[in-house]
Amino acid sequence: SSSGLRQSISPTPFCELTDHAPPTGVGVRRGRLVDVAPLIPFVILGMLAARAVRDNSFIWHIRAGAVQVDTVRVLTEDVFSFTRSGQSWRTQSWLAEIGYQYAEELFGGLAWSNWMILIVGSVVIALVGLAVYRSVRSVIVTSLVMVLAVWLLGPFLQPRPVIFSYLFLAMLVVALQYRPELTWTVVPILWVWSAVHGSWILGLGLVILEAFRTKERRLFMIGMVAAAATLVTAHGIGTWMIVLDFLESREALSMMKEWKPPAVQDIVQVPYLLIVAGVVIGGIREKIRVRDLIVIFPFLLFGLSSRRAVFPATIVLLPWAAMCLPTPRPSAATARRSAVIGFGVTIGALVLLPMAVNPLGVLEETRFPSREIVESLDGDRWFHNEATGGYLIYADWPEPLVYIDDRAELYGVSGLTEEAIVIAGAYLEPFETWGITGVIAQPDWPLVDVLLAEGWVVRAEDEFFVTLEMP
Repeated sequence: SSSGLRQSISPTPFCELTDHAPPTGVGVRRGRLVDVAPLIPFVILGMLAARAVRDNSFIWHIRAGAVQVDTVRVLTEDVFSFTRSGQSWRTQSWLAEIGYQYAEELFGGLAWSNWMILIVGSVVIALVGLAVYRSVRSVIVTSLVMVLAVWLLGPFLQPRPVIFSYLFLAMLVVALQYRPELTWTVVPILWVWSAVHGSWILGLGLVILEAFRTKERRLFMIGMVAAAATLVTAHGIGTWMIVLDFLESREALSMMKEWKPPAVQDIVQVPYLLIVAGVVIGGIREKIRVRDLIVIFPFLLFGLSSRRAVFPATIVLLPWAAMCLPTPRPSAATARRSAVIGFGVTIGALVLLPMAVNPLGVLEETRFPSREIVESLDGDRWFHNEATGGYLIYADWPEPLVYIDDRAELYGVSGLTEEAIVIAGAYLEPFETWGITGVIAQPDWPLVDVLLAEGWVVRAEDEFFVTLEMP
């Protein structure tokens, strides 16, 4: 019977398996399609991983790792800025930062970050594919859904520590599907995650919601053990304080682009609406039960809360959303041949080709100033934006200290508002307060015209940046 089949495959499923009989008469043409389909998401990943580094958060995390290695303690106060120096601030990614520091020492430069993106991104998408396949049992449908996942991952496929959050969340989804065999992995996953990024609370939430959905007391208890394990890290209770600090900083975070509502009108994020539609259709077709909404609904809303939340929500929702699709399946022999050919060709050629022909570890020139631009200024107190601040921490810390970077939870609404006001041209009071004597600006800032009109001197300029110094 259908119920007997489901129980034999997954006694405690994360989402229900579909029960379609495999089609008969699978021909050569369909076999060829199945052979090619699994390649597509990994080919796209290879292209994305070879891009220039443009994430300013990632590069300052490297320097944070160096500070912690040198001092043999985690950062609990700001050491990078002259505007918040000494203020209480806990780094949420101390383990990743230390790893970044050792990677830079071992490999030199930043080329290793492109390989890290490729490897971590590929594992994330493979885990997503595994979770989806367990729901639909179709190689073709799984491959198409994996392409959708890569599409939504693309804007956030950067080497900052949050990329590991996607990995840990995908591991949790698979672990919850393959229980009770993998249930024990929940504790170490959340324990390590809590040392890598503050979004570990999202994984704990998934475990608790799943415990309520399935009414499994054992899973709830494992979630509680995992929550307690997060206290046994370098920050101790500070691990939870980091989460509270971020919740209290929502207003400041909302001023940053990635924390604004999803751009569902944007071709990059509009596929999330397909996931929402898939969940709705799955409910109409009775593939999704009412109790499944205990997990689905909170993550559906979470994905609509900010651009940054779209992909984590996608990881959780895809196994359910995929069930709305028809699921043709080739024979077992064809599926095995597909896996072998797909893996060999992808790894051997199409994925690695972009990594071979593109320069790796290159900073995006439109995002970060050149060394000539930075070295054109004297003094040690300059005004700049968050991206330049991240670069200065990476390239020049401890001299100079920075005006601002992207730590919204540290600078708060006041710091981000002040930055915006100065860029608009109202600089006198902030410059006097902080003793600023130089500016690294983008040429189209209104501030540049104001300073030039008041006699500030241009020290260097190129297509993307200009430096000005007090006369």
